[in-house]
Amino acid sequence: MQPRVLLAMKGDRSRRTHGNRILDADKVRSMLGVGRNTLYLWCAQGLIPHKRVGGKIDETTGELHGGRILFSEKRILEWIENRDNDN
Repeated sequence: MQPRVLLAMKGDRSRRTHGNRILDADKVRSMLGVGRNTLYLWCAQGLIPHKRVGGKIDETTGELHGGRILFSEKRILEWIENRDNDN
């Protein structure tokens, strides 16, 4: 039974941290039904809760470039609920 569990976990692109799953951009795009460019635009505009991990800081602007964008499943679900309540 253990090998099946490992295979299922290997395909899962989320990670659990203190009871809260950490999601990558592909998982969130799938949840929201939006394209890659839309999700990255929302992140750049600060419209969706996310964290950028890694990358490099531009010394002239202080902006972070590159790296990975990660999302808290709990915060994304709250964000969706708040957006639904606004409309």
